Parts: sequence; structure tokens; C-alpha cells
Amino acid sequence: MLFRTDCMSMKKRYIKDKNELLERNKGFTAEIFTEELIKNLPEPLKKYLRVCGYMNTPVPINANVYWTESWLKMSPNKDWVRLETTQFNSVKPIGRVALMRFSSMPVAARDLYRDGYGEMNGKLFNLFKVVFDNSKEIAQSALITAFCEFMFIPGYLLLDSVKWEQIDEYSVRGTLADGGIEVSGIFYFNQEGVFTRFETNDRYYSMGKNTYKKMKFSAIVESYKMQQNIKISEKVKIVWHLPEGDYEYYKGIVDRIEFNG
Repeated sequence: MLFRTDCMSMKKRYIKDKNELLERNKGFTAEIFTEELIKNLPEPLKKYLRVCGYMNTPVPINANVYWTESWLKMSPNKDWVRLETTQFNSVKPIGRVALMRFSSMPVAARDLYRDGYGEMNGKLFNLFKVVFDNSKEIAQSALITAFCEFMFIPGYLLLDSVKWEQIDEYSVRGTLADGGIEVSGIFYFNQEGVFTRFETNDRYYSMGKNTYKKMKFSAIVESYKMQQNIKISEKVKIVWHLPEGDYEYYKGIVDRIEFNG
């Protein structure tokens, strides 16, 4: 019963955050992806939108991302812990909120990014604080989490707050500014034109005791699947590239993405 109370409490916070973002979305009308609309994007981004079937469909201004399964490894030497993850992304304004419930323990957590503010909040039995952090490092890292999901919710690609620079036929550098934070990363694509990974050196890794250090960070898409006529990311993983070796931090399988809720 205590676990249920905890999850409902966090769920209410998640719903509140989501509804606040949805309310702000109401001022925007979804456009349609056309060749004219995407004409200023670098060619790899245009090819991605074409190959994945987004052309002539509404541009997402928000999305619910549902996960079939998701897993978290709290440190390089710990075992994987299974999660139940629910997630909402807003394009205008840039926002992201995720609710994660641990399957093997009575812990629920919420991640939030909005308007330059980031928060990581987790509790045990809704009584004991497991983690709470809203530092500037968390805010920047939370913005990067949204940034690496730009191909999940491609309405982000058209934002004025992101600047694109084509590196070569298969890679594009993006620089994103939001809420007084600026971050940069590289998006890589394969020969088919689908997105394969995102890399950045601007995300902070926790060294413990409120100490952070920037480390190379990657978000990798291992497979895609069809959702009606659109090709969406399916198997994904998140990796920290530490001096002592790669640390796979998160992995999951996307069930479906609902746009413009």
C-alpha cells in the first residue's frame, strides 16, 4: 500500500507538470511537414524526415512516449533495475517530464526540464528522500536529455533556438539555447538516412557529493519499427564514456509515440 501511495503522489506531480506544458502548447497550431517548411535544414535532417515518413504529416508540438520496457543501472558496478517509464515531451516550449517507477523496490522518481530549470526527484515510500537535485548542472543535463530526443519528436528540428551545421553526408552538429543554457552535440545518420546516435561533451556526470564533471555522453538507437506509416525509434540505450571505460546507464524499448496530445 505504501508503494502505491508513493507512485500516485509522483504520478500527480507528473500529471501537473504535463498539464502545465500542454496548456502552453495551446497557443501553437501544428503545421505540416512540407519541402518548403524544411528547406533550410541540413540535408541529413531532410533525408531523415523523408525516409521515416514524416513528410505531409503534422509537425509535432508535443508527444507522449510509451516504453514497453526500460532499465537503469545506478552505477557502473551495479545490476540493472527494471523501470516502468512514462514520458511527455513539449516542443513549444521545450519541456520534458518523465515518471519512473522501480519494479523491484518502492521507489518512484520524476525528471523535469522546463524554462532553464531541471529537477531530479526520487522518494522511498513517499517519506524518505532518495535523491533531490535542481542544480545548474542538472538543468543543463536535463536539457541535453531533451536534445538527444530531437529525432524522437521531430518538431524540435524546426525551432529557432537550435542552429544546425552540416559536418558531412552523415552527421550534423546542433547548438541549442534555452532558458539561459547553451549546449551542443552531433547527430549521426547511416547510409539509409535514419538517425543512429547523438554525442555530446556538454552533459555533467555526477562524481558524488554535489560534484560534477563534464563527460562524453551518447544516446544510441539500435533499431526502428513502423508505427502506422512512420518509422520510429525502437531499441535505445544511453552510454557514458568514462576514462575507465563505457558505462551503459539506461536502455529501453519504445512501444509507441503519440504526437500532439
